[in-house]
Amino acid sequence: MRSRLATEITWFWRTVTPGEKRVVRRFGWASAFVVAGLTITGVWQFFSHEPDPNWFRYTTETSLSLPRKPSTGGAELHALFGDAAFVIALFGGAWFAYKIVFRVPKLAVLAILVTFLANITGSMIRFNAIKISEHSFEQADDGYLQLFNRDLEFVVNGRQELGSATVQILTFGHIVTVPLLLFAAWFTLMRARQAREREQSTTDRPSPA
Repeated sequence: MRSRLATEITWFWRTVTPGEKRVVRRFGWASAFVVAGLTITGVWQFFSHEPDPNWFRYTTETSLSLPRKPSTGGAELHALFGDAAFVIALFGGAWFAYKIVFRVPKLAVLAILVTFLANITGSMIRFNAIKISEHSFEQADDGYLQLFNRDLEFVVNGRQELGSATVQILTFGHIVTVPLLLFAAWFTLMRARQAREREQSTTDRPSPA
């Protein structure tokens, strides 16, 4: 028995015009480019994001907030890809929902929610200073792997101080968003291919005499 998603994709592919199919393919290529950019810049950030020396005077007693040093590095590029992913998921999902007679597919909603949560968690875990037990701010390393250090006390981002458990959960949640999007894209493509193959086999089947 075919799933509801496979049925919707089959119906969708039969009703769209050749021009609309080209739009779908362009959305697909744009999505692939954005996901690749998110993956590359995300891995880069995970291992190389640096604490900001301007924030090393932060103290929990005074909650001193300093202006964040402008960055032109991978963090901005990663955030740009994240915004692009949200736009593609939003407009792509809305267009697809319109084409199936105002029925919103669950996968489109999932993609929008995942990209939205990715943007939120990404902004929260972008740290300026890291406090490891018995170490000063200056002794913190680069990258996010150290956030899973059992001696982590807290992390300072641009707005607040996050405890170790909170920042670890947010970081893990942010990391899994790209695999979720990749799985959603793969699942949709596989379903679409199966729908086209079934449609083709039905078309090629000889009619009864």
